[in-house]
Amino acid sequence: MKPNLLKLLTYSFILFFNPINAQEIWHESFSIPNKGAWGNSDGTGIDSDFSGITEWTLDFNLITLENEDDYAKTVTTSGGRFECVDINGEVIWRSETIDISAYKNISIQLNANETGSSTNEEQKYLKAYYVLDQGEEQAFETNSDNRGNWGQAVAEQTGLVGNELQIVVYMNNHYSSNKVILDEVIVSGEEKNPVIIQPSDIVLNEVLFNPVPDGDDYVEIYNNSEKEIPLNKLYLASRDNDLELTQVYALTSEKQKLLPFEYLALTKDTLGVFPWFTIPCPECFLQMEKFPSFNNDEDYVVLLNYDMEIIDEFYYYEKMHSPLFYDREGIALERISFTQPTNDAQNWHSASTQSGYGTPGYQNSQLMNEEAQQISVTFQPEAFSPNNDGYNDMYSIDLSMDSPGYICNILVFDSAGRRLCKLADNSILGTHEQISWNGEDEAGNRLPIGPYIVMVEVFNTDGTVERFKDGVVLTDRFE
Repeated sequence: MKPNLLKLLTYSFILFFNPINAQEIWHESFSIPNKGAWGNSDGTGIDSDFSGITEWTLDFNLITLENEDDYAKTVTTSGGRFECVDINGEVIWRSETIDISAYKNISIQLNANETGSSTNEEQKYLKAYYVLDQGEEQAFETNSDNRGNWGQAVAEQTGLVGNELQIVVYMNNHYSSNKVILDEVIVSGEEKNPVIIQPSDIVLNEVLFNPVPDGDDYVEIYNNSEKEIPLNKLYLASRDNDLELTQVYALTSEKQKLLPFEYLALTKDTLGVFPWFTIPCPECFLQMEKFPSFNNDEDYVVLLNYDMEIIDEFYYYEKMHSPLFYDREGIALERISFTQPTNDAQNWHSASTQSGYGTPGYQNSQLMNEEAQQISVTFQPEAFSPNNDGYNDMYSIDLSMDSPGYICNILVFDSAGRRLCKLADNSILGTHEQISWNGEDEAGNRLPIGPYIVMVEVFNTDGTVERFKDGVVLTDRFE
């Protein structure tokens, strides 16, 4: 459920008091409603529901609830919060055990609020404690003990260091016209050994900004460093018409890492990507809760770190695609070199035909082969037998280009010079491709045993044309 304005303002108020270098470690905002305990409809007992709740528990053994209007549970008010109404006793809310071993100067903050006019300090209260490294419960240093008609308070504890932390909150309220409220429990701290993410550590590597109908955009990033990059410290954004950053969305709130020299594709919904592309690495995708809307004609893709510093930025426009593509729907732009500037238009090219027009989550089809000095085409084997026996079942043509942007035609002829099939028809090549022939003609008919000629034509828009020829023997096809 979307938090309303009051919820956002309250959250901002709490964060205002966090140390400058603090990062959120743990957060509970009670956004799932009706989790807790309440009186049953006939007034004979207590009903409860904690399904899906793993971050906290509730001890309600000491309360008496007379009807459904008496409860200690989460509600939808203010975007979600935990309330106690006429519970006639004390409930104990406990967080899960929180791992704080990688942080120092730990702070805890929570909202401790109440409504109503009762001033009875023994029957209406919220008390906040913490347990550090399985030790004794300790009261918060600020606003730990809230009793009677206190209104609103932020309970706070700062300066903790340890390995494990648990938060314990005691609540009581005997009155049906009053509420005791717990909300926005936040644990933050400073990393002991923070990973500093700098420009060129992570680069934008591939963008699909004009997907097929019913498809979704994706943006691929690449860890170009030896660092293990925490993904919860990265943000994806765009720019508005005034070139101000807009739609700034966190990649994730989870503590995931992108390992050195790994690829990661970001998208709103993998179901809008997977059906249209080859996906050899489904785990190399991150489905973001919110994803920027990128225009089909031109736009900015911006990657930021935790401090809102720009790590990489890419301005794209539709005409960066190969001029051979009249319809650019479903075709990704791929980065050519990690060492060349991101915003050099010559450092991007349309994904190859053989790759399926995109390589999300793995090496780009147009990645520059730094060692290739010229066009190279090799053929193997000299004879093949497509009988599925695992030995020389396919005839392969390996093409290595000295740069992106080449187009390819591959024709197969019989010994009399008659064209039998076309293995590539004005196909956009990647920098390294392998195209195979299974011994069939264009209609899918098996060709007879005998010699065949394969012609390869490679050219680009600059006028470079190279041709290669090979002879191959199609042998037995016994099944």
